[in-house]
Amino acid sequence: MIAYCPTSRFRIAAELSPLRCPLTAHPLEYTELPRFDPELIDATQAGQWRYAAMLPVIAAGRTRITLGEGWTPLIPDQWSKRSVSWKMDAFMPTGSYKDRGVSVMVNWLAGLGAETMVDDSSGNAGASLACYAGCAGLHARIFVPSSAPQPKKAQIAVYGAELVEVPGPRDMATRAAEADTQVSTETAYASHAWHPAFLLGQMTCAWEIWEQAGRNVPDWLVSPVGHGGAILGIWRGFQHLLNSGVTDKLPRLIAVQAEPYTPIYEAFINHSEEIDPTPRLGQISADGIAITYPVHAAAVLRAVQNSQGSVIAVSEEEVLKAQASLARRGLFVEPTSATVAAAIEKMATTIGQHEQVVAVLTGHGLKNPPKV
Repeated sequence: MIAYCPTSRFRIAAELSPLRCPLTAHPLEYTELPRFDPELIDATQAGQWRYAAMLPVIAAGRTRITLGEGWTPLIPDQWSKRSVSWKMDAFMPTGSYKDRGVSVMVNWLAGLGAETMVDDSSGNAGASLACYAGCAGLHARIFVPSSAPQPKKAQIAVYGAELVEVPGPRDMATRAAEADTQVSTETAYASHAWHPAFLLGQMTCAWEIWEQAGRNVPDWLVSPVGHGGAILGIWRGFQHLLNSGVTDKLPRLIAVQAEPYTPIYEAFINHSEEIDPTPRLGQISADGIAITYPVHAAAVLRAVQNSQGSVIAVSEEEVLKAQASLARRGLFVEPTSATVAAAIEKMATTIGQHEQVVAVLTGHGLKNPPKV
């Protein structure tokens, strides 16, 4: 595989790739993947590694590091009088969608000889990396905002990772993690936000949706957006199906942000390619997308525009109301996930009566349970 920057077209051999383009400081992505061939899907595999032939990230002779992640349910439902299928990525080994990308990234980095993996996280990515690093027999050091939900911090620690709490806004944890990875060449910055291997894992969500929907692409795809790795990875997955000649259709994207952490939404409605650098302050329930400086902002904006989709901002009140409504129908998810349900309500008049919507529920409710 080759790593490249979509903005500058900078290219570099994957095994030597940094996480940022030296020309633009934008994140790199891997390209030149094998063509998606439905005949090569290994249906004997329970999870996302059914697509192993399309994910050449494991060195020859190495044992795959996996906990059966992927192949999560696609549950049909009605929401705001529209047909919606919930993609239940909350049903992952660590309770969040992050396991898709982290499992691929850990396999990749373990093959390159990494011994310690470092990330900064509000909780879900840190728990996932702690889990998979432990599964691989490697050490993980996770930097988290001290304000992160206690259940998430406890989950990171129980996997045996080193938990480092950082006072201040979310981006302070990022700075601490980046500084830490400069110490040793055997320490890898296993960033769910920056590492291109993470996006490869997220592509499998699109492939599963396509398979589970009868080898069809939905009309709309709705996802929470913090750094943008989930929605961008899914978009890249559908693009790969299109480029491989498997489908002739792409979904329209609805990217969802939670107030006041709405820099991508503001850029979208202002028809701007630039993100407002003003720091966002305040603790919100949808902590998983409380991001002031989204790493994939430029790529997400291009994807939404190319798909003829939209970016929606939802309030704290709307998020909590949607979380409660989902729970009453048996879907207990964290507030970050509930943002998609709130967004569908706002977009209901735009979505056609007979159009198919898939919304990704990214994290389990026990990650950040409501106060009772």
